[in-house]
Amino acid sequence: MASTPVIPAATLPRVSGKIIDTVVKVSVDATRPLPLACALYAVENPEGVWLCAYYGANRSVFDYLPLKDAEIDEAKLGIAFLHKVFIPKDQYQTADWEKFKKERFMVYGA
Repeated sequence: MASTPVIPAATLPRVSGKIIDTVVKVSVDATRPLPLACALYAVENPEGVWLCAYYGANRSVFDYLPLKDAEIDEAKLGIAFLHKVFIPKDQYQTADWEKFKKERFMVYGA
């Protein structure tokens, strides 16, 4: 499989569009004082698909993480994505999302 070109997020506009897939997991560890939330998103807009990762330990945010089918605008979201990858619509494949999930999913004890 050919590698999809990755465009650095710093040179791109903010993430906006509809969440087409998501993985959200909150994990706890007895040796750590706070739980860890990992939220991965595939966000589609007319230009392409954003693959984004949020990690946080702020419990007040956990109940407000966006869900599948939500329309989002990063400027108004209230969370910051640690990792963002934009893939143009004509180059996006489901395998890109699967690879992103394997590389970026993080929980305590994993």
